[in-house]
Amino acid sequence: MSLPAAFPALNRRQLLLGLGAGAALLAVPRPLRAQEARTIEHALGTTTVASKPLRVLVLSDFTDLEYTLALGIKPVAYGQTGAWDRGGLPWQADGIEGVAGLLLIENVPAPEDVISHAPDLIIGMKSYIEPVQPQLESIAPVIALDWSMTWRDGLRLVASALFEDEAAEAAIAATDSLIAETATGLDGLGGRKIMIGSLYADTLYVIGDGPLAAQFAELGLTFIPAPNAEVGGLASYSIENVDILAQADILLSFATDIAATARLEAFAPFQRLPAVLGNAYIPLDPVTGSAFADNFSPLSARWVLPRLAEMLQQAAAGEVPAR
Repeated sequence: MSLPAAFPALNRRQLLLGLGAGAALLAVPRPLRAQEARTIEHALGTTTVASKPLRVLVLSDFTDLEYTLALGIKPVAYGQTGAWDRGGLPWQADGIEGVAGLLLIENVPAPEDVISHAPDLIIGMKSYIEPVQPQLESIAPVIALDWSMTWRDGLRLVASALFEDEAAEAAIAATDSLIAETATGLDGLGGRKIMIGSLYADTLYVIGDGPLAAQFAELGLTFIPAPNAEVGGLASYSIENVDILAQADILLSFATDIAATARLEAFAPFQRLPAVLGNAYIPLDPVTGSAFADNFSPLSARWVLPRLAEMLQQAAAGEVPAR
């Protein structure tokens, strides 16, 4: 995902998709009666939602939108980020049909446009809210999601704000079943070791422990995290340290920076990596990468897991198609 200057608010985790980590953000209280006012802790504080919202506004097309749609809620508007030129995400298409776009200026929602949609709840990713948090909170209650939240915790947080707890648990159960079914088909891929390394600009980012690594573990796969990864779940290297990926039998890469990915693939030490020599290197396009990483949800899971499983099976057989 080649990131133009119009996206300065995106952090390094977002540059590559799913490069975040961390424990669950917090527990979400669930009142005994569905229509009780709810006090909800989120990534930027505490918010009280007095009753079930009827006009929900979502600030981006990342997991803030994913979770809202997965709960069967059609927002009054959402922020079309255009991130990494990935275009529309196919699994979101039905849910956003007829929904107004929200004006974003360098990933910051314009408060005057937010007001025009008369929301009674605003849901967004933390980095989209922070620059205008006081203005947004003067319009409607605000719920912020952290990029490092696991999909289950994020879905439950949004569900609590939307008074859709039962829908969340049903979606989680269905997704858990799909994950288990996919894991059965993959059969551990014979114990082959998987790593994710991606070149963005001049930095080689390698995934460490965190939610994305946990998703591979849930699929019954052996994921090798980067050593010494920082709290965000990333380890950063120069391209000369590409041998850190030599322990991978299967190597995935978020091909978000097209030019940098081409440099990586042309770099002789990269070409000598066992996974590359063994036709087990998978460059993930922006849509597929989004679906399994920063946009992973019950909606995207149905779209991406069969595709990812097929890719991994090709890699395990040394049959990844040449680019």
